[in-house]
Amino acid sequence: MPLFAIKHQNRIRLERGFTLIEIVIVIVILSILAVGSTQFISFSAQGYVDTVRRSELSSTATIVNEKISRLIRDALPNSIRITSGNRCIEFMPILAASRYTQAPFVSSASGVSRNDVQVVPLDGLLDDDAFVSIFPMPNQQSSLYSGSDNPGYLSLEKVTENGSASGSTIYTFDNSAAFEFLQTSPRSRIYFVDSPVTFCQSGDKLYFYRNYGRVANLASLISNLPSSIPNRVLVADKLQANSLVFSYLPSSLRRNAIVAYELELQDASNNIETLVINQEVQIRNVP
Repeated sequence: MPLFAIKHQNRIRLERGFTLIEIVIVIVILSILAVGSTQFISFSAQGYVDTVRRSELSSTATIVNEKISRLIRDALPNSIRITSGNRCIEFMPILAASRYTQAPFVSSASGVSRNDVQVVPLDGLLDDDAFVSIFPMPNQQSSLYSGSDNPGYLSLEKVTENGSASGSTIYTFDNSAAFEFLQTSPRSRIYFVDSPVTFCQSGDKLYFYRNYGRVANLASLISNLPSSIPNRVLVADKLQANSLVFSYLPSSLRRNAIVAYELELQDASNNIETLVINQEVQIRNVP
């Protein structure tokens, strides 16, 4: 065969390109790689989303535990009240505590002032604008929350520092009110407490309520709670409906009081995964 004919034939073979079968094979391979890459990216992104969601639920659980535990731990002894259905808990936070040297009791001798109490000096930042309580007895919440019991276990008026006497600080009941306590404390303890506060679930949210005064009838508590800020504060959302349950074990001679609660958190984007919280809080204060 002539040399120019051989060169012409090779040129024809080089210019033929890919066959249809080769192109189809390449497309199939690229499709497989694309699907694999897409699934890998999708699974990685979903894993990140799941991690973020679980982290948010965990952070919410931490916030709930810290908020409830810190406040309940410093509750006035025997001031815990739980509503019907166990969805709400009410108590009185302690602002300060000391020992009294003189206080008005039902059994006090004549000449003892009914308008003030005398206590071992406190930190000046914690002394004013508080109610005072002496020996709040178990199952006496009706007296603590009545707002009218005199004599009782909790003063009806707040106190204001008004000088000193014999090394003790004098606190006078506001509005020059007179008050008598029902029973002395075995260890002369006196508590300076704030107005009642409440944690309560509403729908999928947990709220903290304050500045609503004393509600004598526990059955009327929920209807008397504030409905807007600043006296209703959102603590957390993403709660499973009706999942928050409180329980209370009163103190005895052998143990402190314990508040236990359980709740379930769930993100709206995933109705399968939930985070269940079980927590116990020991109230170390005693009358």
